Amino acid sequence: MRSSAAALLCLACATGAASCSTGAPLPEVKVHVSVSPVAARALVTLSVNRRLARVVLVEDPAQADLAWFGDPVQALRQSRLLVPGSAPDAPGVAGRWKDPARRFFPVGARARVLLVDPRVTLPVQPGRLRDLADPRLAGFQAIAATDRGEGPATFAALAVLSSDEAALGLLRAIAAQRPQVAEDGPGVQWLLSSGKAAFGLAGSEQAAAGAVSVAALEVVYPDQAGFGTLVFPTAAAVLQRGVENPAVHALADWLAGSDAEQLLVARTPGLMPLRVDVPLPPGVRSARDLRSPSIDWERLAEADRRLTPHLGLMAKP
Repeated sequence: MRSSAAALLCLACATGAASCSTGAPLPEVKVHVSVSPVAARALVTLSVNRRLARVVLVEDPAQADLAWFGDPVQALRQSRLLVPGSAPDAPGVAGRWKDPARRFFPVGARARVLLVDPRVTLPVQPGRLRDLADPRLAGFQAIAATDRGEGPATFAALAVLSSDEAALGLLRAIAAQRPQVAEDGPGVQWLLSSGKAAFGLAGSEQAAAGAVSVAALEVVYPDQAGFGTLVFPTAAAVLQRGVENPAVHALADWLAGSDAEQLLVARTPGLMPLRVDVPLPPGVRSARDLRSPSIDWERLAEADRRLTPHLGLMAKP
């Protein structure tokens, strides 16, 4: 078994290795980040500040040593690049957020929320995901293209919690209400802020941004009275290309810890902490304080494979 990579690097510094001296070049680690551009910038900066690595961002995960995916579905879609048993333990994080096979590890979480424009009087106040399909709200809704970003995980989770038919039935019912379709979550936020839609489905990062915007969008954590709000951990993973690199494991060990979660939550508005000891920035909810369903990641990946051919129904025109 490998020793702690972080400990090995510290030992090298203690014994006078030139590469660890103050101001010496840091090891380069290529990282693919699909969480968000804000999260990617925070990781680049913090990796240098903690003297761990010079992170080089790459678009193609096949060219990366380590990846930070937006959710477990995005990670498991790259299963050929994952290394079972390579994920650090992430101490202090509840087991429900972890991968039993240790192919990836959680770094904070993101929720699927409803953003509501308080400037608009709606016939009914949305509080559930299925309100996106309410005919009384036809034309008021906004949703991101469901075949990319957080869309696949959202509908795969609904399939796991109910059935494929129910998840696809909801998708078709939403489409029938003539929603505004955005490219992604920030696009949904823009549709609401610009007055083109009155409420929409987005992520907790857009919730944090929308709440402090000029439009002062309201944030609803849907289905708190039912099965709960869908909350997905982000999923970091050591990839095949970097599995033999001590610097990659040192970066992964740090990412899996409380220090990284605290710093990344503070610098990535809307990223939700999973640990009890991580302070909450203003306007951010903790994943542990929300009613949310526990989801088996293997079943989620299987549902994603089944539903993928159908998710283009809500593709951006």
